[in-house]
Amino acid sequence: MQLSKIEVDKQQREIIKYENGDFPFLIFTDDFCNFDEGYIRWHWHKYLQISYVVEDKICFQVNGETIVLNPGEGMLFNSNVLHQIKPYYQNCKMISIMFNQSIISGSDHSLISKKYVDTVINSHNLDFVIFKNDVNWQSEILQYVKDIYSSYKNKDYAYELEIANNLNIIWLKLVKNLKDKIQSPSKKVSADDERVKTAINYIKTNYARDISLDDIAKSCNISKSECCRSFRRILKMTPFEYLMEYRVLKATEYLYNTDEPISNICINVGFNGISYFGKTFKKFMHCTPSQYRSNMKKKWL
Repeated sequence: MQLSKIEVDKQQREIIKYENGDFPFLIFTDDFCNFDEGYIRWHWHKYLQISYVVEDKICFQVNGETIVLNPGEGMLFNSNVLHQIKPYYQNCKMISIMFNQSIISGSDHSLISKKYVDTVINSHNLDFVIFKNDVNWQSEILQYVKDIYSSYKNKDYAYELEIANNLNIIWLKLVKNLKDKIQSPSKKVSADDERVKTAINYIKTNYARDISLDDIAKSCNISKSECCRSFRRILKMTPFEYLMEYRVLKATEYLYNTDEPISNICINVGFNGISYFGKTFKKFMHCTPSQYRSNMKKKWL
């Protein structure tokens, strides 16, 4: 059995594999103890996402903010918004609904698309929307999310119609209650987001090489100091810290899925020395590489 992980394309956008291309909708039940990293690392995708917390508190990191949600609360992520999701404690569970805007808009050039869908997706005032139970319209949306999950799970006759209908009701409540934000001029977009995405692409393509901060900064055409500032503003870490963490996470894949010697894995993921690899691995994973391999094998026996 393999642990869960996020698959991404060449632009590091999450790859969403719908069960049926004619109905671009999917639900994930995310049990964080089944992720190889223990959390959902930084990524983005063009599809809309609604996440609903099922068990324990969850930290959602987006736009330089950390939002902690309780069970029964949720959040919508807009298209192509960079985000990361971590447990507040050790384990947690959530439901994530992924869907293409076409379920709401129909054809790309329809009136509904132009007036009520594109205006939301293209608005940086609405990169994310939080749903809590103490606000009536948000509480109603949370109930529709649960209804969608029930329809998807049971798959009774015409369940696709039920799902599409409930998604459209959710969207109607969004646009009616967020009308002012939708119609207001979109807030000025910081260059940080695209810079960090470009740098992440570079790191994920070249992590096994001996790359420097200068290399990362050059990949997005900015100075080293500005690169560090951009990373700190968006990810709350430096480019070097992100590189080290990513190398460690790639090492966990080798440790779990192969019998490759740890000394070889160290080199495969870009570390020059086994001692520094072990120290860095322990910093991020709170155990040694050999302990991680042993723990994972015991876990899935």
